[in-house]
Amino acid sequence: MTRLTNKDAETNVDRMDHQNEEAFARQANKGILADQVALELNVPRRTAARVLDAVLDSMSDLLRTRGKVAVKGFGTFERRIRKGRAYKHPLTGESIDVANKETVIFKPSDQLIIDTRTTATPRTKKPQGNPTDDILFKG
Repeated sequence: MTRLTNKDAETNVDRMDHQNEEAFARQANKGILADQVALELNVPRRTAARVLDAVLDSMSDLLRTRGKVAVKGFGTFERRIRKGRAYKHPLTGESIDVANKETVIFKPSDQLIIDTRTTATPRTKKPQGNPTDDILFKG
């Protein structure tokens, strides 16, 4: 059995603070998401992982069949075709044709953007109205 000195204890605290900062900076993965769902629903992690898999599989199927999935308050997933282009090879200068590519884009909702901001203040929206409200028509 070893004894911890004050210096060792301070080093351990510093190490733990550094680990917390690293955990915040790293991206979350499916396992971490399943853990959060399990905590939120108060169910076992295995059940939460199965629910998460079912939701993700359903979204993939809907994207394949319908092309667009909108989740209110979260965002919109949409299948799009990125147009092909001609690029020049940087070393040889040779022209390279790239074909069209099918991809999925995500557009977050305004609510998600506001909820995930850490220090910024919410954006003010422009007042709604007709674009010609400020133009005077003389007749």
